[in-house]
Amino acid sequence: MSIKVLGLCGSMKPNSSTAFLLHMCLDEARKAGAETTFYDLAEHPLPFCDARHDGTTYPEEVHTFRSLVQQAEGIVIATPDYHNSFTGSLKNAIDLCGFDEFEGKMVGIIGVAGGALGAPNAISHLRAVMRAVGAWVVPHQVSVSNSNKLFSGPNKLADEALEKRVIKLGRDVARFAKLHHQGLITAQE
Repeated sequence: MSIKVLGLCGSMKPNSSTAFLLHMCLDEARKAGAETTFYDLAEHPLPFCDARHDGTTYPEEVHTFRSLVQQAEGIVIATPDYHNSFTGSLKNAIDLCGFDEFEGKMVGIIGVAGGALGAPNAISHLRAVMRAVGAWVVPHQVSVSNSNKLFSGPNKLADEALEKRVIKLGRDVARFAKLHHQGLITAQE
């Protein structure tokens, strides 16, 4: 049985290090048996969430996005750190969804920062938002610091430990999503 893992990229920058790490993570989820989809908010601009009473009146791209989230058993969210949190474009995309799309999904988080401290606040904020929509955030997370020093060559990470953390996250999301989908792990009722 194959499960679906959606990668949601919150960076608006073309060819970002955030997107690179998300692709690496999804490759590992695929190796663990998942069907994967990469969704780049920079390539699929979504309209601003305006809390309209009739959500069916949003444009088709919103319905397509909601459907992708709803069909996934696992989701990996990757974001650059913007002013100690995750991006506004990512928050808007999540706001266009809700319990119907996120509840019960296994979620992994990657935060990428230019500074030395990494992205702990962006990750923490995403964890809180995911809990609010009923998702299960896996314990492992990836916080990246000094993103300007991320690569040692073309498509080659400079930090082997970081590569291992990204690989683990992809495997964990796929594994936990599969277990949950099979009913082997469930929420207490």
